[in-house]
Amino acid sequence: MSKKTTLSDFRNLMEGVNRAIMAERGDGEAPNVDVLARMRVRHAKEMKELNNQLLDIAMVKLNNEVNSRKGARALTQDGVDLFGTYHRIPKGISVGKGRKKDTAKVTFFEADHYLDARRKPKDDKNDDEFKRLVEDCRPFKQSDDDTLEICMKRKIDAERKGELNL
Repeated sequence: MSKKTTLSDFRNLMEGVNRAIMAERGDGEAPNVDVLARMRVRHAKEMKELNNQLLDIAMVKLNNEVNSRKGARALTQDGVDLFGTYHRIPKGISVGKGRKKDTAKVTFFEADHYLDARRKPKDDKNDDEFKRLVEDCRPFKQSDDDTLEICMKRKIDAERKGELNL
């Protein structure tokens, strides 16, 4: 009975292909296109065995990319642009292993956890706008269940009523 290939085995095979291509080229590079082509030729059997797992990995990575996109504005049911003055806000954020949530629907606990997990050197500005959004909404938090959407609506209402200095 032959041993089933594991993802760990497959990673090791891929690492070997990477090293071989780098050595052959002599410049330390292993272009993805070359690695994938060689994997398809030399390790087709293993790829076929792991097809469903490899597809799941690829789809999870794509889903992460989709949720990390900075794009269309979060609109309320009334069509109001919820985060209008904030730029590069992700459409969704990770709220746990394998769980994504619409940014407008996250609680402060979830937002803080997301930001803590992504803390980088001070010179990294990738999440500055999201941090600003969270901090601007925080004064309007009335309960632990409040979402950014709810608090932003409160902030917008306060601005309209002139209760908040812009």
